[in-house]
Amino acid sequence: MALFNERGYDLVTIEEITQKAGVAKGTFYTYFATKSDIIVEEFWNIDAFYESYSSKHLPNYTSAKEKLLAFTRAQMRYVRDVVGNANLKILYANQAAQNGSVKMITMRERQWYKIIQKIMLEGQGNGEFRKDLDADRLAELFNRSARGIFLDWCVEDASFDLVTEGVAVMKDFVISAIQNMPKRE
Repeated sequence: MALFNERGYDLVTIEEITQKAGVAKGTFYTYFATKSDIIVEEFWNIDAFYESYSSKHLPNYTSAKEKLLAFTRAQMRYVRDVVGNANLKILYANQAAQNGSVKMITMRERQWYKIIQKIMLEGQGNGEFRKDLDADRLAELFNRSARGIFLDWCVEDASFDLVTEGVAVMKDFVISAIQNMPKRE
């Protein structure tokens, strides 16, 4: 990842990666099929950040809506500041190029998905969020929306602030759509 950040993904060779890591090329291929798989592996580390953040910080918020906004802000900040636009583009390209529908970026086993699903369940339980869709579906829609923001940020070469726009979209559009609305008489 340091080499990718220093020189750019396309300019780094597998030989340079193995030299920097102090391993043989064969060892590289034991763990990774392609250079882009390094990026995918790094994204499992993102889930470790999400898990740590959610266990340390989300209990400080009283409502499910506040938890979703806090998590979104932390998620967008981490991707903007730690992952970066170039590496996120590589992840999206890698995932789009893989055959089949089971891909790391959309796996429900990821911490990202589980955290959002738990918040949705909490919001439904305390009456904040609608119940005509189950928490699993709400989490799926929420995460699709977040991936859409990430994709736009990639396509537009980080021309907008990911945190500001990500929080605004989630607050003004997505969370508004999942809130439990009082019945009109």
